[in-house]
Amino acid sequence: MSGQHRTETNSPGTETLKQCCAKLYESDLAKILLGDSFHPGGLKLTERLGSLLQLTQENRVLDAASGNGATALFLAERFGCQVVGIDYSGQNVADASELALGKGLSSLVRFERGDAESLPFPDESFDAIICECAYCTFPNKADAAREFARVSTQAAVLA
Repeated sequence: MSGQHRTETNSPGTETLKQCCAKLYESDLAKILLGDSFHPGGLKLTERLGSLLQLTQENRVLDAASGNGATALFLAERFGCQVVGIDYSGQNVADASELALGKGLSSLVRFERGDAESLPFPDESFDAIICECAYCTFPNKADAAREFARVSTQAAVLA
């Protein structure tokens, strides 16, 4: 598997579950209920995590299941690191990309549509991987964990 991402086909039930979760998290209802930050602790906890990881402008970070982009944008703004946000929802990717452009952070942050269980990145592409409060929604958690480990330069991955 070295140097390539997995290309396993999802079962129809798994694909339906992923699409359902993506639709829920891109909905106005989710935004009303969860606010700008879709995880407990909000951006204060994200800042603590970035500090613990000792992020700097030299680092490249993957924000898995990046949703509306709040974490990725905050990390780039606060620590100056390069961030790639990946999300299953095309609408979330479009919205987050628009936010990055509006905040003048497009040189540091980009968003892509993708599946955390089959990441489209080469081995050891990222210094850190952050997946705040979304890992529990992945149908194939073991696949996601293997992918996180594969694309990380670190032995440990925080999810």
